[in-house]
Amino acid sequence: MSIKNKVFDYIESERDKLVDFLKDLVSRPSINTGDGGDLKLVQDFLAGKLNDFNFDKVEKFAVDPEGKHPNVCAVNKGTGGGKSILFNGHMDVVPVAEPDLWCCDPFKPVVKDGKVFGRGTSDMKGGVTSAVWAMKAVKDCNIKLKGDVVLQAAAGEESQMAEELGTVQCIKKGYTADFGVVCECSDMELQIISSSLVFIELIIKGKPTHTSSRNQVIFPQPYGVPSGETVGVDAFKKSLKFAQYFYDLEEQFNHRFRDPVLGSGGSPVHDKQGVGVFTINPSFVEVGEYLGTVPAHAKYTYCIWYPDHFITKKQLFEEIRQAVKAIASTDDWLRQNPPQLNMPVIQDWPGFNTPADHPGVISSIKSIEDATGKAAVVSGFKAVCDATYLNNNGVPSVVFGPGSISWSVHGNDEYVSIENVISAAKVYASMMIDWCS
Repeated sequence: MSIKNKVFDYIESERDKLVDFLKDLVSRPSINTGDGGDLKLVQDFLAGKLNDFNFDKVEKFAVDPEGKHPNVCAVNKGTGGGKSILFNGHMDVVPVAEPDLWCCDPFKPVVKDGKVFGRGTSDMKGGVTSAVWAMKAVKDCNIKLKGDVVLQAAAGEESQMAEELGTVQCIKKGYTADFGVVCECSDMELQIISSSLVFIELIIKGKPTHTSSRNQVIFPQPYGVPSGETVGVDAFKKSLKFAQYFYDLEEQFNHRFRDPVLGSGGSPVHDKQGVGVFTINPSFVEVGEYLGTVPAHAKYTYCIWYPDHFITKKQLFEEIRQAVKAIASTDDWLRQNPPQLNMPVIQDWPGFNTPADHPGVISSIKSIEDATGKAAVVSGFKAVCDATYLNNNGVPSVVFGPGSISWSVHGNDEYVSIENVISAAKVYASMMIDWCS
């Protein structure tokens, strides 16, 4: 029996324990409300289990004064002379908006139809579970690797706090490697590039007046009767030409920017995220101040996913700025009261890009095929994650993990398939054996 098959059989034999471990992680809430999340409960449990598994080194540490956001890092040491590999996952989860609409208590996970339901199952305690069990399997099967295997179970990802609290702090503590795998839900695809994320605001100023005077705002009046902007200005109506511009820009950019991996449909077979690399989503539209007043302001908050290897953030902002200025120049009111653009706001998160010919990518493709018996699907990650911060700090990384963004991630009834979690554990073990030997 090959050493890989030995490890794969071990993981299969541990199926029930692996599922119970995932349920234990999910049942310990680690909600990030924007401040990084209180992770003490789940990280105490995780650190304890890793010590029980006799990992060579386990450390739990926090950099915030209150100690609310601890990271857990672990290492299984190699014999020396081999390349090291790092598995990264965040332990914070997003809040639950509508718990009454779930099939179960979001933090009392249930198993149904081969799936585990609960907040954080796909995003991304399922991936952390797979990584832990892969490390456990290689160790328990007494497989001697030359290179180290490193685990980062990090804080703060959901609020883009990798530098302040999480992944970057783990690297500063010395938990780094020659190659990294972020265990985000990737539809079990090897994702070597991602979009970048930025939010912007567009604010249109109008002029308030009583709604009973709206007729004077919109219709020309007899000479001597006030009309138009002398009476009031409907900011929402003025904003619609800009809303249409952003819809048009979204479509144009998807024709302008074509990438062989990101948003292209996957290789060698189709991915599960669909085509299209550029999206502009009107996440919030806030209009008006009072039910009896013609709206005096309109504010649009746009979430923009863009390929920063084709268009820089500076170029994107300049194109938007010039277009908004041009549209405003066609309107008497807007020429005198130009729209306000705030760029960026809320989050500004660059993507990552690891070359397809990187040795770690080539090795990972083989590892996936060995573990699954299927051709690896190479694609792009349509969201953002801590792979950006690993790459920026000297750890070339990819995304690969169980689950899918389409499996109600950030929504109701989030779940992950047990088969995905088992299969991902086999893939991670295969990666360790190939890369670290």
